[in-house]
Amino acid sequence: MTHSIRRYSGQTTFVLLIGLFVTCSVLAQEATVKSPQELAPRIIREMDRDLAGWYPGCVDSQRGGFHTVINRDWSVGSYSAKGIVSQARITWTAAEIARRRPEWQQRLEPIARHGAKFLREKMWDAQSGGFYWEINANGTPPVDNDAMKHAYGQSFGIYAMAAVYRLTKDENDLQMAKEAFYWLDRHGHDPRYGGYFEAFYRDGRAMLEPTKTAPNVKTGKVGELLGTKSMNTHIHLLESFTALYHVWPDPVLRSRLEGLVHIVRDKITTWPGAMRQFFNNDWSAAATFVSFGHDIETAFLLIEAIEALGRPDDPQTMKVCRDLIDHSLEFGWDRENGGFFYEGATFGHPVNRNKSWWTQAEGLNALCLAFMRFEGDGRDYAKCFVQQWDFIERRLIDPEYGGWYNETNDDGSNVRGREKGNLWKTPYHEVRAMLHVVEMLESYDKVIKH
Repeated sequence: MTHSIRRYSGQTTFVLLIGLFVTCSVLAQEATVKSPQELAPRIIREMDRDLAGWYPGCVDSQRGGFHTVINRDWSVGSYSAKGIVSQARITWTAAEIARRRPEWQQRLEPIARHGAKFLREKMWDAQSGGFYWEINANGTPPVDNDAMKHAYGQSFGIYAMAAVYRLTKDENDLQMAKEAFYWLDRHGHDPRYGGYFEAFYRDGRAMLEPTKTAPNVKTGKVGELLGTKSMNTHIHLLESFTALYHVWPDPVLRSRLEGLVHIVRDKITTWPGAMRQFFNNDWSAAATFVSFGHDIETAFLLIEAIEALGRPDDPQTMKVCRDLIDHSLEFGWDRENGGFFYEGATFGHPVNRNKSWWTQAEGLNALCLAFMRFEGDGRDYAKCFVQQWDFIERRLIDPEYGGWYNETNDDGSNVRGREKGNLWKTPYHEVRAMLHVVEMLESYDKVIKH
C-alpha cells in the first residue's frame, strides 16, 4: 500500500512504502528506536541547539560578516582571514531556517541580511567582479593580483544570495546572485565540452598552470590539478544553479542547469553508483578514490535539480540517485558501528575510515530520502536511517555544548577536532540535513494521520 505526499517545496511527490520493511543487508546492530518518525522531536531539539550555538555568536558586528573560528564552547577563536565558502554557508543557513522555520524567522532574518551585505560589499571584487576566495579578517581584499578565485566559491556566493532573496525579496540580493552567475559563465563556461573551468586569476582569466607567486602549487581549492575539472565543484554548481533557478527562471541559466544534470548524472557518475572525482576538459576521468559523502549528497542534489526543472520523477535520474545511495551503503557503510566512512575504492575496502561530520549529515539526509522515495527491494532504508542518527547522536554531537564535532575515528571513540567552526566547517551541512529530514518526517506523519 502506498501513499503520495507533497514535499515541503510543493514540487515533488513522494511514494512511501508503508508496512513491512525488508531486512537491511548492510545493518548489523539494532538501533535504539524502531521507527524513523520517533526521531523527529530529537532531531528538532539538536537542530535548535546547534542553531542557538551558532547564532548570534558567530556574527562579527564590528567588522561585518561572520567569525571564522568558533571554539567548542561557542566562543570566538583567533583567525586572520574570512573565506567565501564559510561566509556564504553561514548566510545561507540563516536565510533558509528563517524562511522555513517560523519560530526562528525573527531571530535569523536580520542575520541573513547582515551576511548578504558582507558578501555584496566585502567578498565581491568591485574592480574585476567575482567573489574573492579569501579576504583579510578586517574585510580588506587581498593585495596579490594572482590571488585565486574559484568556481566553487562563486557557486556558494550564488547559493547564499539566492536564498537571502527568496527570504527577503530584496532586489539587491537577486542582482548580486545574477552578477555572480554572469561572471562565472563568462569566464568559466566551457562551450566545447560543457561544465566549467574552475580556478581563475583575479581578472577572470582561467588559471590553467601554477601561479607566478607560487610556482610549485599545481592544485586548486578543491584538490584539482590546475586546468582540470572536479566532481566537487560541479555538484555544488548544480546545487547553486538550482537555488537560483527557483527565483530567476532565466533561459540561459536553465540551459546550464540542464547541462549540469547531464554531466553529474552521465559523466561524473559511473556504474554501479560511484562518482569519479577529477576530469580532463573533455570529461575523461582520472583514477581516484570514491568520496562516499559526496556520492550520497549528490543523490539529493540531483533530485532537487530535476524538481526545479519540472520533471521530479525522471526515471534515468532517479535510478542514478538510488545507485549512488546503494553503492555507498554497500561499500562505505560501517556494518558494525553505523555511519559512513570517508573514502574508499569503487569496489573494496574503505581507504579512509574516519567519519567526518559533513559525511554523516549527508548520509542522514540521503537515507531519509531513500526511505521516503524508494521501495525496499533488499534494503531497509528506514532501519539504516535510524542507525545513522543513532551514531550521530552518540558520537558526533557535543553532549555538553551542543553542535557537531568535526570528525571521529571509525568506531566513534576518538573525536578529532572539537571546534565548531573554521574556514570549511559551518552549520550548513548538519543544519541542512536536519532541516530536510524533519520536513520529510513531518510530511510523512501528516499522511499517516490522514
